Amino acid sequence: MSGREVGTVTRLLTVSAAVAAVLGVAVVWGPLEGTDPSAQAGTTVAPAAAAAPVSSVAAERQSAILTAEDERLLTIVGSIRPGSPPYVQEHDGTRTLVLTAGGLAYGLSDLIELGAAEVQPDGVVLLTEHVFVAPGARLIIDAPGTTLRLRSGISGFVSLVAWKADMTLAGADGQPLTVTSWSSRKRGPDPSPVDGRAYVRDASGAMELRHVTVSDLGFWSGRTSGVAWTGSSSTEATGAIMGSTFRDNHYGAFASKAEELTVIGSDFSDNAVDGLSLHRSTAQTVIEDSTARGNGRHGFSADQGSESVTYTDVTAEKNAAYGIFFSGTPLSDGRSAGGASLRAYGEVHVDGGVFRENGKAGLRVVDGDDVTITGTRVADNTDGIVLVGTAAPTAVQGSTVSGNDRFGITVSGGEAAVTGNKVSGSETAIRVRDAAVDVVDNNVREATSHAISVVGASAGSTVEENTIGGRGPSGLDVYRVAEGVSIDLATNDVGGWTRDRDNWTYWSTFIPNHPMLLLWVLVLGVPVLLGIRARRSAVAPGTKPYGDDIRREWQPPARVEVGRRTAGGRS
Repeated sequence: MSGREVGTVTRLLTVSAAVAAVLGVAVVWGPLEGTDPSAQAGTTVAPAAAAAPVSSVAAERQSAILTAEDERLLTIVGSIRPGSPPYVQEHDGTRTLVLTAGGLAYGLSDLIELGAAEVQPDGVVLLTEHVFVAPGARLIIDAPGTTLRLRSGISGFVSLVAWKADMTLAGADGQPLTVTSWSSRKRGPDPSPVDGRAYVRDASGAMELRHVTVSDLGFWSGRTSGVAWTGSSSTEATGAIMGSTFRDNHYGAFASKAEELTVIGSDFSDNAVDGLSLHRSTAQTVIEDSTARGNGRHGFSADQGSESVTYTDVTAEKNAAYGIFFSGTPLSDGRSAGGASLRAYGEVHVDGGVFRENGKAGLRVVDGDDVTITGTRVADNTDGIVLVGTAAPTAVQGSTVSGNDRFGITVSGGEAAVTGNKVSGSETAIRVRDAAVDVVDNNVREATSHAISVVGASAGSTVEENTIGGRGPSGLDVYRVAEGVSIDLATNDVGGWTRDRDNWTYWSTFIPNHPMLLLWVLVLGVPVLLGIRARRSAVAPGTKPYGDDIRREWQPPARVEVGRRTAGGRS
């Protein structure tokens, strides 16, 4: 191939590489404009290490241990001796102290006296056997400044379980009660949940934790996750958490079918899954002045039929996925074997608080109704506030949303009102997709792609009285709505917007917004390349077959005429 041909091919490859590079940027950054954030698999921010995947062997092992633990508890429940004093029951070689109902509450001294706990030389109390608080009984461990260790290791673990009974763990302000697992082999907390790990649980009773530090507890399931409130279809669990810390557990704290749970002034940090998880029909939960930081999935979560959750002045930061995650999705989308409810769940209220540096979004609400997010500060997440399929009345108002990578506030499907917010520093500050949203009186600054974008089937949306500032393709992006859809636009101040279609953000998203371009580059580029090669390879008439100098100097043989005498011979 000649130098000219090489240059031509090089130029074509360079163009293709440039297109591929733009496409690559779009792939690395993930879906951008026009893509539901709920479908995004990757994120650009990973402030917390996501929950580590569990191998099939470890999963099967923990599942088998959970099955054995459930069997032990159900055996005890089915064989309780009403009216008897406390007794020890053995099951498959495991001893459990059963505290029966007898009037006065049991305390830590009773556990020591009954042989389930021992005082160590350093004053620490070690729980050496399972403790089961039977229906109607009460256990109150009120021990400020005390450390209670629950035996846990490869040889087995112990648990503290109340069944239709009340349990209280309490320290004092500045002198917390510390509850942790303890491996005698490692001379420290049990670091691995694979072979089971000590836990605390109240089933269909009332449990309170006041000024307690809980760490290194729990394995596999919610009910054995660390500290758990679990109710039933007939009797909900209830209780309170006040001034307590949950760290390095499986879940920080977990509730299922609980009602009127109150959480005040507590911290949920560095847990393997969620900081505080409300699961399966947990209702009327109040969470105030609490923090969830650095957890392996969400900071605060509520799903599977949970509703009526109020968050006041909470902080959720550096969690691997969402600061707050709420799903009001119906338990079934049609007839089901269990007859699950088809209704959506809701009543989520977030008042104040800070949500920052979370891997996916500060807040995400799916299929909720009666949702209010008021006066929050949401900063430096991949997305700020994400609403998907919400129903009226849903409102985001008076919030400050800044420095989020993709969307400041995004509403996909459903209905909402986005009013009186300050949004700055995102690619698209406010995005509406296939939803009916009133976007009114918001102040947008420093957006880099669109200030306000309305896309798809968004009939019924209004964009009014907003102040817009930033630089990018368009301040008001209302050109991609579905055919026949009109958007009410009135008195928006766009004086602070600079229209710039040549910036890097625009070109980095050009391929995703024009997916057929790469195909046309290939369709048209390949024939052009082949045509150039064919033209360069054609041989002009009269051209010698060889191009090198040696061949051009070679003389053809002399012509000899037959029948004529030659020198030195005869014809």
